Amino acid sequence: MDSPIDFFKGLLLDMAKKNASSLHLVIGSSPLLRVNGRFITQSEELVVKKEDMDKIIHSFLTENELRVLEDKREIVLVKDFGENFRFRINVFYQKDNPSLSLNYISEGIVDLEKIGLPLNFKKSLERAVGLLLVAGPPSSGKTTTISSIIERINHDQRKYILTLENPTEKIFVNKKSIVVQRQIGKDVNSFVGGLKHCLDEDVDVVYIDEIREDFEVALPYILELASGNTLVILEVNAENSIRALEKILNVSCKNLSKESVHYMLADVLYGVIAQKLIPNRENGLSLAVEVLVSNFAVKSLVREGSIYQLETVIQNSGEEGMVSMEKSIKDLLMSGEIDRQDVSGDIEL
Repeated sequence: MDSPIDFFKGLLLDMAKKNASSLHLVIGSSPLLRVNGRFITQSEELVVKKEDMDKIIHSFLTENELRVLEDKREIVLVKDFGENFRFRINVFYQKDNPSLSLNYISEGIVDLEKIGLPLNFKKSLERAVGLLLVAGPPSSGKTTTISSIIERINHDQRKYILTLENPTEKIFVNKKSIVVQRQIGKDVNSFVGGLKHCLDEDVDVVYIDEIREDFEVALPYILELASGNTLVILEVNAENSIRALEKILNVSCKNLSKESVHYMLADVLYGVIAQKLIPNRENGLSLAVEVLVSNFAVKSLVREGSIYQLETVIQNSGEEGMVSMEKSIKDLLMSGEIDRQDVSGDIEL
């Protein structure tokens, strides 16, 4: 085998050749690439050793980052390898050994017209204010969708856009708007600190990366920010609209009662985009998307806590730009774009 560093560089080049979205290295196992949603093994005879993993990790982590890894046993960051290789990297421990996952960040930002959102919903984003949740499991394209929305606003409108990210993935260039990107741990100490700053600033659009710690502390600031004339885009790890809303409604806040959270969320909710990527027949990935738009019925159900009835509202409100995940997947199947065997879960088809 080549030196660990050369071996790692070779894996990155192979990722590019195979158009892989992620690379996973675990001690005692062969490297795994995810290509078009499916895992492929590099070579079953090639096994990652601990001494090789240590050398690979030390080749790109700074001394400070190594200290964070040692202290917290995990670190998530973005690194550039060469001119065209940008990755979101997660170094973490399992079985007391370090493991490594790299997710490729594509160059450029996808035009919003190419994102499979309903046309009338995309048009409504021009005047959107309140809280927009963008939900989905990991590697479901949430960052791509959010970046496309921000870039459309940046291109078409004169707005003050501020992002709170951990870490920063897509880089925006100011066009008609001003885009300020703050990375947690570098530009601001915490999400809560960043949100407090937003409340003191005249911001028009705020994007908040998924908050994994102290969400109960951050939530009141998020709801307060969304109650003004601001569009707040919050990333959530949830499989559908109902789960995304449930995640917020179940948060226990020190300064807010459950009833207060229900009422505030109902008042500020603009909508929910929930998505997943499904392998298609062209050896690529197709986007299945669910869209919920807040209307009188949605607000009433959220206020009452009857969020499981929202599924019926989504199914019956297509003219308002809503679409269910089930319908989105059925449409992909009917068009022949995807196969039934690639649809997971309990979707009734």
